[in-house]
Amino acid sequence: MEVREIPLPAATKLAADYITGAFPAESGFAYAQADDEAFCRRLAYLQGRTYDREGLADYLRAYHRRFSASVATMANIEKLRNERSVVIVGGQQAGLLTGPLYTIYKIITIIQLAKEQERKLGVPVVPLFWIAGEDHDIAEIDHVYVVEEGEVKKAAYPHKTNEKRMAADVLLDRMAAKEWIERVVKTYGETDVTNELLFFLSSCLDEARTFVDFFAAIVLRLFADHGLVVLNAGDAAVRPLERRFFAALIERHRDVTAAVLAQQEALRTLGYAPLIEIGRDAANLFYYDGRERSLLQYDEERGLFHNKAGTLVWTREELLELAETNPARLSNNVVTRPLMQEHLLPTLAFVAGPGEIAYWAELKEAFPLFDLEMPPVVPRLQATIVSRSLQTDLSDIGLEVADVLTGRLDEAKREWREATAQAPLASAFAKAKADIDAAHRPLRELGVAIDRGLEGLVAKNAAILQAQIEFLQHALERALLRKHETEWRKFWRIETSLRPNGALQERVWNVFYYINRYGFDFVEKLLAIRSPGNGMHKIVYM
Repeated sequence: MEVREIPLPAATKLAADYITGAFPAESGFAYAQADDEAFCRRLAYLQGRTYDREGLADYLRAYHRRFSASVATMANIEKLRNERSVVIVGGQQAGLLTGPLYTIYKIITIIQLAKEQERKLGVPVVPLFWIAGEDHDIAEIDHVYVVEEGEVKKAAYPHKTNEKRMAADVLLDRMAAKEWIERVVKTYGETDVTNELLFFLSSCLDEARTFVDFFAAIVLRLFADHGLVVLNAGDAAVRPLERRFFAALIERHRDVTAAVLAQQEALRTLGYAPLIEIGRDAANLFYYDGRERSLLQYDEERGLFHNKAGTLVWTREELLELAETNPARLSNNVVTRPLMQEHLLPTLAFVAGPGEIAYWAELKEAFPLFDLEMPPVVPRLQATIVSRSLQTDLSDIGLEVADVLTGRLDEAKREWREATAQAPLASAFAKAKADIDAAHRPLRELGVAIDRGLEGLVAKNAAILQAQIEFLQHALERALLRKHETEWRKFWRIETSLRPNGALQERVWNVFYYINRYGFDFVEKLLAIRSPGNGMHKIVYM
């Protein structure tokens, strides 16, 4: 395995500028850089604060007993009882089979950074993955992408729920899930690893009742030796630890909204468009009745909290009572989730993708409202996997990986088609069209001279003749493409692997395709990649 680095700007302008240092960090973050000095300063800040460590460790220990959590994971949970311990945290939705590769890259960055900082700081540093189990947009996580019949297709798990139920509560049909897994893995092709892979996924499925369970079971096994800990944000059992902070969020919801809106305006003046959609009536919490998750708004005139439809209404006192007596009915939104994270966890650093970097900058002024400080924000690993056969294809057509990732492939395809399938025919058909038009012109003129009412008819006849010539030209071009299919398929393989559906590989393909091809030590190889957090995109040649 060989790793090279290339600069590849993030799709979000603010994130791209933050990673390169062009963004004025003090305008959106508490720490200008996530370097050794920042981590030392952050550690000193954390050790001046208190957390419900016993409650957190007790909860995590009980949760992880539901899975085949490793000795290393359980030991890391116990480390959290130590007053000096801290965590490296990052999170994502509970995608089936872990979703796109970037989720795995985020976990790898969390683990790498935790090990590095434990060595440098001399305190226990726990790698923790925050599963966004309270998210209710199941359509975002119920599928993976596969290649079938020469096309990139979405393979969706056949669930039937139409409710806005939290992912932590969406049940899996074990038989349907097993059949879906087998269908997906079949598209990967049979290798020496396939049976082991199917057994691995079946074993994880045996431990799972829900989408989140399945996700947790997979990542806890994949990263067992590295002691990864997970926190299911949609678990009702974690809500008692959040009760007090829910009350604080209710009390200061107007201040939170005002702080975010003001920060968004400040970023606009710097040229950065906001990502978070938030109105002045936002309460920044959801109400959850076990089936539907409803975003709460605040009616300033009446002093009432309500859902969008107005069918659920609370006074401030009633909502505070709910937070105290039944906190499982409440959950966080995009604004309050990072705040809740800081309330629960002694966070040394937050590992973020490009989108998260951008929207966290919009939250800068919300943290101080609760005497909290935004942690250092570390960009996750960004990578593209390149197989040996693909390296040959790239060499044959004269492109580098960087050319493909920056959009050069479309131009190369067009140039190849023009040179191979169109150029030999273009001049001949251009001459034929001109000759036919010249031969037909006297007939058109004669027809109009006989009867001006025939003008439309003769023009249509001329167009039909030209269309037939174009039809023949396209047919011959397709025949030429078939003749050169072997070479044309190189473009298809490169595009499908590196820029599927026009997106980066890490945003489409799933880790198990690569495990099926390279074996389970593929993840360990990725963990060996040195990721200094410089924002450079890693090209991993297998």
